[in-house]
Amino acid sequence: MENKSSKYVMEDQLQILEKIQSVEAPAELYGKVLGKIQEQKRDIVSSKWIFAAAAIIVMLISLNVKIIQNAKYSSRSDFDTLFMMKSQNAFSYD
Repeated sequence: MENKSSKYVMEDQLQILEKIQSVEAPAELYGKVLGKIQEQKRDIVSSKWIFAAAAIIVMLISLNVKIIQNAKYSSRSDFDTLFMMKSQNAFSYD
């Protein structure tokens, strides 16, 4: 079995590219490519939509933070209510 280094294996693979024949592109292809580029330049989102989306995202994040804070406070009060009160059936040895 022949042990070739990766350098020689890569050179063998690249020799396939030498057999490729060059082809001339059609003349109208350049015009089509420029037309597509011009179309993409016109497809720009207006700054009003960007501002509206940013405002909505900020409002949603604020709402989520407020809900999380309220949930923390209510869970603390529930915890305090459950575990910080004395049990009614506790025996005292006074």
